[in-house]
Amino acid sequence: MSRLLRRLGRAYREEIVEKQGEARLLSAIAFFATFLVVRIVTHLLKAESGGGGLEIGGLHIHHVVFGIVLLLVFGVLDVNGLLPRARAALFGMGSALVLDEFALVLNLADVYWAPQGRESIDAVIIFASVLWLAFLGRGLLIAAGDELTSARS
Repeated sequence: MSRLLRRLGRAYREEIVEKQGEARLLSAIAFFATFLVVRIVTHLLKAESGGGGLEIGGLHIHHVVFGIVLLLVFGVLDVNGLLPRARAALFGMGSALVLDEFALVLNLADVYWAPQGRESIDAVIIFASVLWLAFLGRGLLIAAGDELTSARS
């Protein structure tokens, strides 16, 4: 098993680190993890109280606001070339928060739980597909598959 892990680690170094793909991988992981957590939390809040979320002075603050802030912070870090790993994670997290409420922005109405809320899921699926194809790339998957099949031999 440790031999397999070493070989997978080598494939990671060769296909991700050496090809400058680590930031792309981090942004994809941050995107998927943030989307999953946000969906779970929103469903739990709805189940508990029928709504929930953050309110300040009676104003419900949608998580798209936090997504926009994270994307703005990402942009500042990016144009200044600072903290590549942090900005990769901020990009993934901000993108997930914005796209999870894409339907709200598109319709200019709180349609998260309405049938139009499906537009957010569609946007996430499209963006996640782009992340998977562009950010993770075929190289790592092929190398990991080769390592897994050769490990059986």
